[in-house]
Amino acid sequence: MYLYVLRFHVFNKKLYEFNLALGRLVKWPVYVLRQNNDQAEYRTFELVRTWQNKGQMNHDLKSTEYGNLIGAIRVLGEITESNIYSTIHESNLLEEDEYTF
Repeated sequence: MYLYVLRFHVFNKKLYEFNLALGRLVKWPVYVLRQNNDQAEYRTFELVRTWQNKGQMNHDLKSTEYGNLIGAIRVLGEITESNIYSTIHESNLLEEDEYTF
């Protein structure tokens, strides 16, 4: 399993253009993170994607949609975090006695 976490800022004066770009070019869900500082000159966003295998991940990360998203972020804001995590074993903690309360 692969997990991708992308966090980025979009400057307030560019939010309208960013929303247009997302609506027209990118169909992936992007979430606005809550900010404690209302006076900040930007809004922070997060994209989280998961894939079952490396082939699916590579397909999405080489897609036009992903290229459009990264291009929009680079023009209208800045990337603050971009990480891919992988795992070879997955377990459900709620089903394991050791972690049940």
